Amino acid sequence: MDRRLTTIVAADIAGFSRLVGLDEEGTLSAQRIHRSELVDPLIERHGGRVANTAGDSLLIEFLSAVEAVRCAVEVQAGMAERNSDTPEDRRILYRIGLNVGDVVNQDGDLLGDGVNIAARLEALAPPGGIVLSGTVHDQIRDRLDVQLVDLGEVDVKNIVRPVRAFQVLREGEVQTSAILPRQRRALPLALAAAGVVVVVASLATWWIARPAPNGFDEARALERPQGPTIAVLPFENLSGDAAQDYLSEGISEDVITELGQFRDLNVLSRRTTEAWRDRRIDIREIGAALVADYVLEGSVRHGGERLRVTARLSDTRSGAQVWSGAFDEVLAAASVFDVQVQITERVASALGESGGAIKRIDALRARTKPPEKLSSYECSMFLPGFLDDRESQKRVAGCIERVVEEEPDYWRGWAQLANALRIDVMLFSKNYEGNQAEKLDRALAAARRAVALNPDAPRAHLALADVLLLRGDREGYFAAAENALALGGDRQVEAEIGRMFIWTGRLDFGAALMRRAIWLNPKSTVNRWHRALGGYHFLKSEYDEAIAEFNQGIDPDYWWAVATEVALYTKAGRKAEAEAALTRLYMLRPNLKIADIVWLYRRFQRPEAHIAKFVEAFREAGIPEGKYRPLDLGADG
Repeated sequence: MDRRLTTIVAADIAGFSRLVGLDEEGTLSAQRIHRSELVDPLIERHGGRVANTAGDSLLIEFLSAVEAVRCAVEVQAGMAERNSDTPEDRRILYRIGLNVGDVVNQDGDLLGDGVNIAARLEALAPPGGIVLSGTVHDQIRDRLDVQLVDLGEVDVKNIVRPVRAFQVLREGEVQTSAILPRQRRALPLALAAAGVVVVVASLATWWIARPAPNGFDEARALERPQGPTIAVLPFENLSGDAAQDYLSEGISEDVITELGQFRDLNVLSRRTTEAWRDRRIDIREIGAALVADYVLEGSVRHGGERLRVTARLSDTRSGAQVWSGAFDEVLAAASVFDVQVQITERVASALGESGGAIKRIDALRARTKPPEKLSSYECSMFLPGFLDDRESQKRVAGCIERVVEEEPDYWRGWAQLANALRIDVMLFSKNYEGNQAEKLDRALAAARRAVALNPDAPRAHLALADVLLLRGDREGYFAAAENALALGGDRQVEAEIGRMFIWTGRLDFGAALMRRAIWLNPKSTVNRWHRALGGYHFLKSEYDEAIAEFNQGIDPDYWWAVATEVALYTKAGRKAEAEAALTRLYMLRPNLKIADIVWLYRRFQRPEAHIAKFVEAFREAGIPEGKYRPLDLGADG
């Protein structure tokens, strides 16, 4: 490996997704101008080298810590001057973090703890501000005339020891408060070590019941759409080639996602309508079974260079056809994308004419650039099955990496890469190069790129949220998840966020999101939704309700789910069923210890008070304690 000690600067634009949402073309144009006229010339003047860029973020290497800080100070001063005549809500403001540390140079890109620390310090900086590590402070002390404020020692995620942090305080700038949540989060662990259990529990309760941050309106996020309900049946593949099923399934799935952007329209998920595939049943019967007002059916025929898609919308009360359309295109991914857009726009228009109150969430929502080749679209269709076997995992890994290389402006490819890397880390797989920490760094950069390319896509924000959660960044996770919820419309995204909100401690809000997801998808077979609600009732000490809910989503082959079964039956006093579940658990994981489960719970940010409740149940069930170990996402085992 090419290792070296160097100065790393991490920078990104504060609120970049919001700025792009307000004015995509103007923001991206201003970003390019600021880079070309100010930032890049200053980097070159001070001997720096841009090692990596992703969306709004920059990773820069300097040979001199003094020159790195000088460059950062001049960038922020220059940006302040450039923003002087710009309205506050439209200003482009960089956050900058600096660190001197050991890095690995991989084809010009920088990886390792030295980079991670710089990135974490950048997140602490206020918009327009600079935060540097103690190692940088030692290098520039008495060499630069800048005011430094000692922020103390900071717990940096995935780094064993705390990092000393300093803020460069420019004239008129206020000391950052971003450090405070981390100090509060570290306090319960210290108190637990001292045995002050009551205080720990009260702090955990404060976290769960805290007011929604940044003005996020939980009540609005939970509002049930008042408009009609539409079921999109799987589009039929008329190509005569079963290998083309992915294309018809992909088009129908994307139509569901696009229709979900209409806030006053209830769109049932593909899982709910999957059971009606290839069934010749009267539209009125389907409507009654799914409690749907309208049904959208379609077909896809792919032959040679031509693609033909047909769609028809029917009223389930009368069985009458409301609208139909046919689309013939030369085969290209851009054509596929345009067909989806045309179908959704025309369906929405037809629904409006027939009495529905359909309102676009944002009529001016920017259309993102589709992939230019169908091969990119094909890659996206393979993704749902990439966990099936090792061979398919490797095939999909190469396919996704090719998409982002050939189609760098295709947001979905970057979101898929982020998810694939995240799952590779979760399963300790070897489909992507690098250790756990390096793959998480790549996943974070990919997710941020997806959000930058399409800030209106809830799934891009969810991809970012999921990566941040695995990195241990609770605040970042909640912020990204709330952004996805605020965009609205994507019911699958809302359900997954609800599931993880229950897991991470926002119990009541998470449960409400889950219940709405099940209400909108009564035929859903997503077992983990029911398991999440079972966990919710367990943490509320409602054990009979927990078992009833959990049994709707039971998975006998998923050891983590069986471990929860053991806890539920044990606390409910149902000894025989608890012992049976424990036997199945040991068949799946013969040497399982409580410490192993706790390690996983902590890895996915379960609150300590909730972990303690599960541990109590596991001890009562007789699971051995085991040896507790610290988290280390930099390891590969």
